Amino acid sequence: MRRSPPPRSRGARGGKLVGLCSIASVVAPLLFVGCDVEVPPFPAGQGQKKAIFAYPPGPYGVTKTNVITNFDFEGLPDPSQNADPNALVPIALADFFNASGSDVYPPGSPYGEGQPKPKALLIDVGAVWCAPCKFEAQTILPKLHVDYKPRGAEFLFVLADGGSFGVAAVPTELVAWVTKFKSTFPSVIDPNRRLGASFKADAFPVNILVDTRTMKIVDVVAGVPDEGGPFFQNVEALLDQ
Repeated sequence: MRRSPPPRSRGARGGKLVGLCSIASVVAPLLFVGCDVEVPPFPAGQGQKKAIFAYPPGPYGVTKTNVITNFDFEGLPDPSQNADPNALVPIALADFFNASGSDVYPPGSPYGEGQPKPKALLIDVGAVWCAPCKFEAQTILPKLHVDYKPRGAEFLFVLADGGSFGVAAVPTELVAWVTKFKSTFPSVIDPNRRLGASFKADAFPVNILVDTRTMKIVDVVAGVPDEGGPFFQNVEALLDQ
């Protein structure tokens, strides 16, 4: 049976998952595939030319227990301070690598020189066309960030798609998003759509929990996780370590 990409959510907000936008059948399980080729890590926020920080060895991928591939993005370290489409800077996952568990950001860091790096990184992957992504951005993420940030967590929002399914978001769409939802945590676009293309079936939102001491993926959830459910229990456990 042919299915066209959905313009909106198929899920309901009353269950454990608020919903997800997907081209997969609603009865088929969402499957993730890792990166078969181990991509050499590139340095924090500097592209592939200036190696400054180390990154844990693989195997790399986007599945649980893998070291998350060191994706690089373009984005805004703190959209509440500067939400200009011309002000995007390189942001890489290696920026948040916290090997000792007590590392701080280096001089010149856009996240604040000397500020502690996170113990846990919650990566939220969304799309402009995804209704549950908007629900999560408006009602779930802001209050959780207020709670978790002082305890050692950081959020990273990745706007994978823009207004059209499968088409990478552009800077103006990112700025419109962070402005609408008054985002206060790092928010990025994925110009080469490397992270979004890592999933066997594109489905948004996707929430990925990373232990920044190892950059290993602790949990992956498709849809909006229940606030008291296993995903956020894993966040709590990681912060309590």
